[in-house]
Amino acid sequence: MARTGAHTTIVAVDGQPTRMSVRRLALEVVDGPDAGLRAELGDRPLTIGSDPSNQLALHDPKVSRFHARIDVDDVGLRYVDRGSANGSTIAGLRVRDVYLADGARLEVGDTVIVVRIGSDEAEVELSPEERFGGAIGKSLAMRRLFAAARKAAASAAPILLLGETGTGKDVLARAIHDASPRAGRPFVIFDCGAVAPTLIESALFGHVRGAFTGADADRPGVFEWAHGGTLLLDELGELAPALQPKLLRALETGTVTRVGATAPVAVDVRVIAATHRDLPAEIEAERFRADLYYRLAVIVLEVPALRDRLDDVPLLAGHFARALLAEGGAGRDLSWLPAHLELAFGALRHHRWPGNVRELRNVVERAAALADPGALTGDRLAQLVELRTTLGRTMAARPPLEQAREQFDREYLRDVLDAHQGSVPHAAAAAGVHVKSLERLLRRYKLR
Repeated sequence: MARTGAHTTIVAVDGQPTRMSVRRLALEVVDGPDAGLRAELGDRPLTIGSDPSNQLALHDPKVSRFHARIDVDDVGLRYVDRGSANGSTIAGLRVRDVYLADGARLEVGDTVIVVRIGSDEAEVELSPEERFGGAIGKSLAMRRLFAAARKAAASAAPILLLGETGTGKDVLARAIHDASPRAGRPFVIFDCGAVAPTLIESALFGHVRGAFTGADADRPGVFEWAHGGTLLLDELGELAPALQPKLLRALETGTVTRVGATAPVAVDVRVIAATHRDLPAEIEAERFRADLYYRLAVIVLEVPALRDRLDDVPLLAGHFARALLAEGGAGRDLSWLPAHLELAFGALRHHRWPGNVRELRNVVERAAALADPGALTGDRLAQLVELRTTLGRTMAARPPLEQAREQFDREYLRDVLDAHQGSVPHAAAAAGVHVKSLERLLRRYKLR
């Protein structure tokens, strides 16, 4: 079955997108300092701005460095203003997020750009699978992402993962590592926003004994831990400006120098960076170095928000439910669940999920905790009714404050342990608590 939009054609088999093509788009500058300049949309978003890295790089002083971008989705060709200083205008109306029509005249600063949409089509690669490692999704957006991520995994180039908090950037990073030639070597996660500013340089690059108070032994940093493998720099946008040049130097030279040492140490690391921040906007505000951005943004992958792929909600909810209920004990046969995802979880599509996949997982976790164990060992109908009932109660009411705090604590502890490969001393340092305090919390929440 084929579904044709204004400028896109999607072929689906059994409701699943298998092929997508889009009519070719070209932009032509018809007025302004760069009159006559052209750019075409390729296999990645077309960007517009005064920075030379843009596909349509303009010399108009009223155009922001990273002004706008154009990408394709299942509706058509989407133009998004990236919070530019002077905005974007079409037909006298200021626009922020709009689908383009053939012949549209974009005004950015003193520049006028005409949109030309051709009759021939370009193929957009989609993954045939609804999983890529631990990442799950059957929507068009995720199938495009999985295809691009698999290509990225085969290269050694740095990757920049963009997306809102809770979208699963860390899961995708792990999937890329596992699909890469470095699979089987270390995969190390470093959260740039979870370590105290005074400790972050040591955590990244290591230190030698006596380098500072409390440094009673030599200690490698995460770059050395990840030697031969992949290092995920999570929440890169939180990295202090003072440390950004040192990180850039490590990326460019392939060496790190421990705090207090004079001799560098060679490291072989594939770096994946992730952030929920708009790094081009951070560059405009002079909070993030442009040269570090260019060094990391060799391959850019954007993980969509859950509200932009609501068709994936039942699939994700079913995945979480099966994993959680399987932990609950013997006698629970959930082999029937995949065929009834829509009945069990279809109503969850009506929520906007501001917390993204992380929020959905928490909702399913609460519902599983509230479910009657007896009903979940009954027949299929009883299990289905119980799941729908507990999910309804979970979505209808907010948890008590104490329960919400416990839920946050459990999630935070799990994440900080994962980020430090289960090392309690390192996790305690990152969390800013004493080791014994962290051990008490781990016992309380049964996370050891």
